[in-house]
Amino acid sequence: MAKAARAELDAGIDMVLKVRLSCSSACDLRGKTVEIIAQDAVMKVIELVAFDGTANETDEFVLKSPIVPGEYMWTAVFPAQEKNGILHEESSTAFSFVIKPHATSIAVWDIPSPIALGDEFKIKVGVQCSAECQLAGTEIAVYDHEGTRVATGTVGDVPWSGATALSGVEVELEAPRMEGRYRWTVKFPNPDLEILHEGASCTFAFGTARQLEHMVMVKVRDKDTKAPVENAHVHLRPHLYRGSAYKGCTDDRGAARVRVPRGDYQLYVSSDTKDAVMSTVAVDGDLTVEAELVPKKPWWTGLSPPDAS
Repeated sequence: MAKAARAELDAGIDMVLKVRLSCSSACDLRGKTVEIIAQDAVMKVIELVAFDGTANETDEFVLKSPIVPGEYMWTAVFPAQEKNGILHEESSTAFSFVIKPHATSIAVWDIPSPIALGDEFKIKVGVQCSAECQLAGTEIAVYDHEGTRVATGTVGDVPWSGATALSGVEVELEAPRMEGRYRWTVKFPNPDLEILHEGASCTFAFGTARQLEHMVMVKVRDKDTKAPVENAHVHLRPHLYRGSAYKGCTDDRGAARVRVPRGDYQLYVSSDTKDAVMSTVAVDGDLTVEAELVPKKPWWTGLSPPDAS
């Protein structure tokens, strides 16, 4: 009996095998050999090293899987061999598996939004192989909302920090000259590698806006204690909303700085532990706005409190 680790394998990777063989008379066949045969070629000769009183086993051993996708059938053969004056006839069993192309995945991050009309901006793109192949030198392409290719990039040979199998590239792009919300696509086409890889794609979204002329500083504090609130979320949404809000997050001093075009905005401030507040802000120059938050009330406020037990 031959046992494969998996019935479906990536092309060109290590596959782990082990052979177990028994004799009708429960003979100890340690020291005798088994052959793995593929397409009439001997791939491996491995010795039987263990006997449990019933059956003999090899150690686990490694063979490279084929690099061409498809279905394969290999054979484990015990050639006719003599042990202790007893001839054991030849025995064999076939085992099959499927080889598939390597899957790839793609990620996009560090996307600024909104972006001033027509401004250049950068995104980071990372690609990864399911079998952790090195993808340095392969290309990615960026397509805009109309399906036009607007940029290409070559994957580098240095993995991104903290992701040893993720290699990537920083791509420079130019924002549309009309205000709105856009969805673009990054594609990793089937790379020209010895082992076949599948392609991958990923969409990312961003908004465009008029020139970011003014700085709005939002200072957030606790209404009761007057202490600054860190990590509060700040959104400035234009009254004439086109899908893009201007966002920021407060620092340890409770301040968030957000650049926006001139205009009228709805200001939303919230945090994970405090209720949100909303106000109207007119921006015609740099300005500072203050917001006070109150702790969120338990869901049972006004009801009988839940049983502590």
